[in-house]
Amino acid sequence: MVEYHLISGAVWVGCGLLILGLASLIAFRGRVDLHANYDESVDPSYAARWAGGTALLMGLLVVAYGVREALYGFDVTYLGGLVGSLLVLSYLSKLFAGGWPRNPQDA
Repeated sequence: MVEYHLISGAVWVGCGLLILGLASLIAFRGRVDLHANYDESVDPSYAARWAGGTALLMGLLVVAYGVREALYGFDVTYLGGLVGSLLVLSYLSKLFAGGWPRNPQDA
């Protein structure tokens, strides 16, 4: 019988790969329209670079957590760290897709 942490780790890795796939479309192909909070007044290359890069980091963190869980088992501390990191990075990605930080002279 397969141990539960191997299955859970595989699910986390799979989810991380999906995130990386979408993030690579945003970051490398310039498909910023895939980002839910993309503001069309923002330069697409800026949004692709920063929002896409942030999404790539999120995907890498999820894959790394999945590998760690598959190898060493579940630990609530690491899960809490992952969830907290994803919340902060998700908020930053939303800000970058909206054009943050904007030049005050543009307002």
